[in-house]
Amino acid sequence: MTLPLALYVALFAGAVLLPLRWAIACYLALSTVDFYTGHGGVGILNALKGLAYPIFLLWRLRAHAGHSKVIVAPIAWLLLMSYAAIASFWSLFPLSAVKLVGEMLGSFLVSLALLRASKGGYLTPSLTLPVTLGILAIACLRSLFAPGYGDTADRFSSFTSAQAFAALLAALFALALCSITLKPWVRIFSCTTIAAAMIVDGSRLWLLGLILIVVGALVVSSAPAWIKICSFGAIVLVGVGLIAASNRILSFLNERSHSSRVASILTALYEGNQQSSGLGTFIFRRQLNARTLAAITSSSAAELFFGHGTSNGRFLRGNLNRGIGDPNRAVHNEWLRILYEWGIFGLLLWFAFIGSIILFAWRGMRNDPRGYAKPLFVYLPAFMLALFGENILAGAGHAENIGFIALLAIAAISNRFPSIVPERHFEHANFASS
Repeated sequence: MTLPLALYVALFAGAVLLPLRWAIACYLALSTVDFYTGHGGVGILNALKGLAYPIFLLWRLRAHAGHSKVIVAPIAWLLLMSYAAIASFWSLFPLSAVKLVGEMLGSFLVSLALLRASKGGYLTPSLTLPVTLGILAIACLRSLFAPGYGDTADRFSSFTSAQAFAALLAALFALALCSITLKPWVRIFSCTTIAAAMIVDGSRLWLLGLILIVVGALVVSSAPAWIKICSFGAIVLVGVGLIAASNRILSFLNERSHSSRVASILTALYEGNQQSSGLGTFIFRRQLNARTLAAITSSSAAELFFGHGTSNGRFLRGNLNRGIGDPNRAVHNEWLRILYEWGIFGLLLWFAFIGSIILFAWRGMRNDPRGYAKPLFVYLPAFMLALFGENILAGAGHAENIGFIALLAIAAISNRFPSIVPERHFEHANFASS
């Protein structure tokens, strides 16, 4: 406990005291140091970084207040948050419901603060390398000195869950891959390092998400059509080669299946072993999803439209042993969780939020040739896929959604001005003034 607390204090102090550019970097790294309290109380340290610090950052960035054209996303988010508060009146876990509403409010404040930071030029793609190196250094410290903190010792993670850590890694990967303002060596080094970290992290959903990010980046790139065709052909040839060498590959993976979740699931799927420990979380999620769907289909008309109540998804776990702590993380599928707890009304608000973000990224990508919105656009498919197996609503100031919010703020650069001040000039001016 001493090491994560020391890191928290150091990073929080940096986020408060350092010049704004480095304060933002410290805050992004701070998101990977989590003090999880479950449903038994309110974590003061997490509340400080998820609620108090965004307010302080908004004050510090007050010179960059104001906004451009209003989009649907913040309105839909606030309406969803308000309805979550209303639905807490028929929740049997009132403390968890209040915490969830507070987390959603915190995420909204974090978004406003990072949007101001991008407007002032303090949050730009050039933070990719220092933030990546910082969070990987923290993860190495956890592996060396506190391997059991936050997740199992065999997973490479920071002082938070491996899934949350993977979500931030994927966002940084998208930023490095698509940001043409970065030097080529920075992009190559960052992407290679992050991909390696993702493999040892063991998140199967986010590893698949990385593949979606690469494919998406290739599709929306400005490369000539023949390069895209050749690239897809190369991917197909690599796939065929892997299939042809499947026996050797599976033998190699089988030797490492005890230490790698990715190797374990590939081996289990190849052998048809449905009892494999590598399929443990998949089996659990499949059972929980089936139980949630059954509960939704058997709901009354009122329950179907208005939902069963905030945080009441915990009842769905029944005698399943996984995910039994926090009711806000009991249903490992954010799409089904929203439909079950807040009904069709809540799901429509969620669709409005996601749809508006997609349009926001698309318009920014079309308007800005420098591609500040591209990282968000290619990240969104991976993000939406991860929502089928993870929770992000209760994540203010945490790694599970801070990467998404940072990409959203950077994408706003493309949507804010018809002509953008070059990034180097932007950063130099603001570093001197901060």
